[in-house]
Amino acid sequence: MMTDMPASAAAWSKAGAYFSWRSTLVENARFNALNIFSIRRGNPVNPGILLIHGYPTSSRDFAELAKELSRDFYVCALDTPGYGFSDKPRKGFRFSIFDDARLVDYFVREFAGLKNFVLVTHDKGDSVGLALLQIYQSYGEKPYTISHHVITNGNIWLPLAHLSTMQKALLSPITGPILSTLLSPSLLAKGLARATYSPSLGAEETAALASIFAYQDGTKVEHEIIKYLNERKANESAWLETLQRSDIPTTLVWGERDKIAPTAVADYVWTNYLKTRPIPATYWRVPAANHYIQHDQPQALAAIIRKAVGASRGPGGVAGARLEDSVTP
Repeated sequence: MMTDMPASAAAWSKAGAYFSWRSTLVENARFNALNIFSIRRGNPVNPGILLIHGYPTSSRDFAELAKELSRDFYVCALDTPGYGFSDKPRKGFRFSIFDDARLVDYFVREFAGLKNFVLVTHDKGDSVGLALLQIYQSYGEKPYTISHHVITNGNIWLPLAHLSTMQKALLSPITGPILSTLLSPSLLAKGLARATYSPSLGAEETAALASIFAYQDGTKVEHEIIKYLNERKANESAWLETLQRSDIPTTLVWGERDKIAPTAVADYVWTNYLKTRPIPATYWRVPAANHYIQHDQPQALAAIIRKAVGASRGPGGVAGARLEDSVTP
């Protein structure tokens, strides 16, 4: 842990624990096992919730939501390789959505010991969750039960995405490696603080975000970890078809102020993959939230999750409407 880390980020780091994980990809075989950071909060006898973070941040995105949910759920989260307080390997390590999904599957079975849980995903984590869903569907006798699937803001249909100039530059094989070398944690944090939170993050929270990016010089791997978008582009149709076949009740929750993963993405996924499938699904839009809905409106998101988990619905999709009572100035 960094000694000059702001108190809120340091508290998250201190509350976590590490476990070892070796990549399942052949091209990563020469790398040693990685140290993976994880968080477990609440009473283990309570129903489980697994939170999977997005790009380029970490499990700490869920700090306020975890605080809200840990009163009546056993909340678990982890930082995938290259993110947060987990190791950030260099020199040719291949970061992969599929590898992350196998890591999450291992975490559930061998470390967290979750037997029955709600899966809540965000941004890049949405794709990890969909790849995990493929693993889950491939099991004959399932080692655990995903009781509900909650998907929040993320570009799970890239043709409708509005990627930022920074994202495009980092993804480029020409500008990406150079920009990753030059990009400071503070600059990255300030850009996200202004554009992806409503209201924008204050100085203390921005500093906390920057300190996590600085862990193991995390900004130096930005070009490598953002390549997940290429993997998403190649697999998103198959992943959404997996979602359509899923026998897990699903809730789609979207912050309406998101300019990068606009509501058009959620509308498309709802209309084409969830609305008419036989397994129950609901769709909520939260007008006061931006891309990081779990930070902007943690109580509203927690209320939707509790309602979704506790609801007993018949076949077919139900549009949940806008959660107007979550609006803040």
